[in-house]
Amino acid sequence: MNAEDSRSQNIASTHVVLRVILFPLLSGLLYWLSSQAFSFPLAVWICLVPLGLALYGASPFEGLAGGFAYGFFFWIFAVWWIKIQLIGMIGLPAWQAWGWTMIFAAFHALPYAVFGYLAGKFRLMESHKGAAWAAVSLVVIRTWYPHVFPGSEAHNLYAWPLFIQVLDLGGAPLLLFFIYFVNFQIAHALTAWRTRRSPAPALVGVALAFLILVGYGGYRLHSLHREMKTKQSGRHISVVFVQPNVPVNQGSRDVPPEDRYNDMKTALAYSREAALRHAGAGLVVLPEIPSSYSCREEASRDVPPVARKSANAFLLPCMSMVGNRDEAYYNSVFFVDRHGAVGKEYRKLILVPFGEYIPMEGQFPFLRRIFPGVMPFVAGNHGEVVYELEEGIHLIPSLCYEAIFTDHTRRFVERGGNVLVNMVDDAWFGKSPASVIHMSLALFRSVEYRIPLVRVTNSGVGIFVEPTGDMVPGSRTPLFQKAASVHTLYIPPGRSPYERWGDVFLYGFTLLFIVGLAWSCFRQRGGTAEGSRSSLRR
Repeated sequence: MNAEDSRSQNIASTHVVLRVILFPLLSGLLYWLSSQAFSFPLAVWICLVPLGLALYGASPFEGLAGGFAYGFFFWIFAVWWIKIQLIGMIGLPAWQAWGWTMIFAAFHALPYAVFGYLAGKFRLMESHKGAAWAAVSLVVIRTWYPHVFPGSEAHNLYAWPLFIQVLDLGGAPLLLFFIYFVNFQIAHALTAWRTRRSPAPALVGVALAFLILVGYGGYRLHSLHREMKTKQSGRHISVVFVQPNVPVNQGSRDVPPEDRYNDMKTALAYSREAALRHAGAGLVVLPEIPSSYSCREEASRDVPPVARKSANAFLLPCMSMVGNRDEAYYNSVFFVDRHGAVGKEYRKLILVPFGEYIPMEGQFPFLRRIFPGVMPFVAGNHGEVVYELEEGIHLIPSLCYEAIFTDHTRRFVERGGNVLVNMVDDAWFGKSPASVIHMSLALFRSVEYRIPLVRVTNSGVGIFVEPTGDMVPGSRTPLFQKAASVHTLYIPPGRSPYERWGDVFLYGFTLLFIVGLAWSCFRQRGGTAEGSRSSLRR
């Protein structure tokens, strides 16, 4: 091998390292910088640019490897805190908890790997049209892939209402398309400049994307804020929020010494005090609490007298036994109106896998030995339950994980629900960004369906969110501190296009993806056949 061949081989190896590791890692770091763990959310508009550069000129295998690498880095940076729950709640050793966390990240990285393969195979980053189709492709592949935790780059913009108003048109897939489109067009503009082609089409596309996003966002916010200010339509609800800070582990250093022995009794006493202090406010909500508080025996005894005395309705979590055997339970919500009348029990419909139940445990009983601390909960059998607080105000009960799934919330909205009450216990994750991430995913429901959100937590981060996506000033609660406050939220009289249309934009993107994929395969096959005929003629 001569010196020139050796230099060419070194350059090729360097390009592979850049495409497969370094550029995807840089994209992962930029995502992390834009995530809820930091305060630079606008970095989401450039976080995928390095990945786009890596896919320029990449082979299908390089694209697959680079896409997988970014997906893996993305999920590790996004949900590393899962290992805290696996250790503290389920009882796994630290090495096993990290191992399962990495398996989780690898499984969720596969859509990016498929996307990277297609980008390399069809040279998507070599034209601004290809970069646009790349954005469509990644939205479709990522959205339809089964996710345990449906977070995405879009949720990093939760604190920027101006950017997220398009959620009421097409949900998270539409906002995600804008993010991917801008990132890939910027990447194409950089490669066009490097190869002496005009970057103008790509830059015009970026400008138009922001014009549409900001224009629509400004219009919707102005309309809703004016509606809220004039109070000419819609209704209002006042909610007393109670954060009792009941520890999941009495030895936790995150919990102040004075709260380490809090339990359901102290939580009820704290909520009773808050309810009487804000008598007649409307609704008192308690969060999920790490206790086995019974719906039938305890809640039905303790809560109605307080509700009557304070003239407040109550919404609180409890547990009910499945059948008459003390082996499995429902994770439930208990409702009492201001007159002390008890409503129908809501039983949680979407359980947390490997937290509240073990998937396929009946078929593989040995899984219980691997995950000994998983709780024996069973999904509810009463379907969607909506509570009428008063005329025109209908509460959607949502326990923890359920609020992050838009299709789940939609079913309650279709039954008339117009206030989402999310009752959460994120204490398992310590002082990690988990609670903020969880909150950001739930916040999207407010804008998608134009309903207010009350997120009540055991140990933070609790929040009140208007149907505009604006977080009510002063309502956010700190981590691992007791808190009680009351805030008023606006309930719009109408609903969003997203409720009426559903995922029409996602279906449109899916159709474009299928047609584009078929056309690309046809053109590539036709080009290969033409090349073979030319070779034969020569």
